[in-house]
Amino acid sequence: MTVAVTRSEDTGESPARSPRRGVPNPRIPLPLVSVPTVLLFTGGAMVWTGATWLVVNDAAPLWVTIPLHALVTFTMFTVLHESTHHAAGRLTWVNELLGRLAMPFVAAYGSFPLVRYIHLEHHRNTNEDAHTDPDAWTAHGPWWQLPLRWLTIDFWYARFYVARQRTRPPSERIETAAVVTLSLAAFAWLTVSGHGWELLMVYLIPQRVGLAVLAWWFDWLPHHDLGAQRQNRFGATRVRVGLEWLMTPIMLCQNYHLVHHLHPAIPFYRYLRTWRDNRDAYLARDVPIATPWGRELTASEYREWRRLTGSFDEEPPAHQPLRPSRFHSLRVAEVRPLCEGAVTVTFDVPERLRETFRFTPGQHLVIRAEVDGEEVRRAYSICSTPDSGVLRIAIKHQLGGAFSTFATTELAAGDVLDVLPPDGEFTLIPERGRAGRYVALAAGSGITPILSILAATLGNEPNSKATLLYINTSGASTMFADELRELAAGLGGRLHVVHYRTDERDPDLRTQRLEKPFDIVGEALAISHERYQRGRLDGTRLRALLQARLHPAKVDDWFLCGPRDLVDMARRTLADRDVPEENVHFELFQGALPVRPSRRPGSTLTVTAGGKTVEIPATVGETVLSAALRHGVDAPYACVGGACGTCRATVVHGDARMDVHYALGDDEVAAGRILTCRAVATSPALGVDYDR
Repeated sequence: MTVAVTRSEDTGESPARSPRRGVPNPRIPLPLVSVPTVLLFTGGAMVWTGATWLVVNDAAPLWVTIPLHALVTFTMFTVLHESTHHAAGRLTWVNELLGRLAMPFVAAYGSFPLVRYIHLEHHRNTNEDAHTDPDAWTAHGPWWQLPLRWLTIDFWYARFYVARQRTRPPSERIETAAVVTLSLAAFAWLTVSGHGWELLMVYLIPQRVGLAVLAWWFDWLPHHDLGAQRQNRFGATRVRVGLEWLMTPIMLCQNYHLVHHLHPAIPFYRYLRTWRDNRDAYLARDVPIATPWGRELTASEYREWRRLTGSFDEEPPAHQPLRPSRFHSLRVAEVRPLCEGAVTVTFDVPERLRETFRFTPGQHLVIRAEVDGEEVRRAYSICSTPDSGVLRIAIKHQLGGAFSTFATTELAAGDVLDVLPPDGEFTLIPERGRAGRYVALAAGSGITPILSILAATLGNEPNSKATLLYINTSGASTMFADELRELAAGLGGRLHVVHYRTDERDPDLRTQRLEKPFDIVGEALAISHERYQRGRLDGTRLRALLQARLHPAKVDDWFLCGPRDLVDMARRTLADRDVPEENVHFELFQGALPVRPSRRPGSTLTVTAGGKTVEIPATVGETVLSAALRHGVDAPYACVGGACGTCRATVVHGDARMDVHYALGDDEVAAGRILTCRAVATSPALGVDYDR
């Protein structure tokens, strides 16, 4: 399941986003045959043939031919590896053939089914002990043993397999025995016939070098000193960022080994693209990141490095701490009435900040302003599209909402607001070649991120189609009603909008026909791209839609944004219809629960933020964020309701409890992450770090 939480302020006004909890869907189709894999095999075979000719004819020194043959072992393992995961194409026979053809170049004495079994055991039990995860052999023992372990990885594989061979299928055992027998016979014949030197220089020594490099780069570099997959699948392997122009080709994309473990069936040449497309979702899970030279980076350090340099061609300064994203002062270019009690606010982004405020459809902004002498921070989703070059949010007035009242009654063009760069993972990145089928469910101001997602995606994916289920009280309070009508009409049937109006006196219900032919993917004739229904969308209605017109088999992704009860209902209904969790993305509007501090003494807090550490007192029942702000700590926050995740921090020592943690998954809580706006110290001393 892809999960996000959005909330409004204490009265429900400001949408924000939390991390995705499931593995994001990379949406990368597997070709019929992976041409790069076939070319890699062909190139490796040609290099091996050429290098062998050089050795046989004594036409080049061994310091040239041995590295060439070792390179072939490395490249052919990638072909073997792709075939093991059925990533060499959709045709099974292609994977089986390429795997068996590549196997002799890697280890002639092993069979393809044997390697496939052992490698999949590594994926099932990543970072367990070496008797459970065979690749863990490369990382156990003292440091001086590691090169020896890398050089003997195939011997450990043999021991691992022999201990389990009785449980393996007969066909696998027969093929393995035949391959071992033939290879040993061939080695013996070459030695007896006087070709032992060539066997040693062409195969045995280069192969040992190649296997050692493979064990080092495929196993030790991405997995050493990390926890087991069963504890946290996002923390079992790392990415190695930086110097992509060099590291990606020489490592054949295994610098992004994390992507492979999360999506094993993706071809190797798509790892980098998958990382870039889903980077925010991965970073939200604090995945392990390292530079080419081994310096570990936190997710916030990675984001700041990316923001500052735009690339990773250099190491970040070793003695200069990387800061979290900071507020920028943006001038309001326009405040325009949208509907009853709502406005759109457009910002003037100077050229020097264009890259900083580049956004993905569905992301949000955190706004900081002083209202009636007090600082307030609210998060609002961006309603414009990246292609428009406009940065715009929508704000709907909420009774008692300090900032929403100010924005809808006093804010004017020329005013200046402090704004954080775009953030959030409730997103969909358009891909022109994709033919997607999407359903969005929005209620009230939940339309804001949905509008950006639908407009950007359908505008850039000419073969995609979508349906929007939109719930409001009446037409007068419906945000973006005109924009949706124009968008649906301009897309020529690729967007269908179904309005649900809870006020039965709504004029739209009297002037529009309620029942019109309609199909999610436009496969049936439709009289109108919009239609209207009386009442709210409940479970009975949604089940009927799933049965008749919105069959789950026709839908690639679902986007839900609205109040908690509505979103929970939709998620339960979709789960009952076996919709995969990773295909359901949602934002949740949830009011904050007040936490009032006591006047009694409480705990001592040690707070690290922006590279500075301070020690401050907190009263009984006072949240960590409240205590930090009260003592002048520049801690990040937005919604103060446990929904947006802006105030997340890591517990360094001590204990804390949270009444709610919408923006954190259970595994994140278990790893010591807290939302400081909801966290209260339960130990005499508590240390938290916002920079981790």
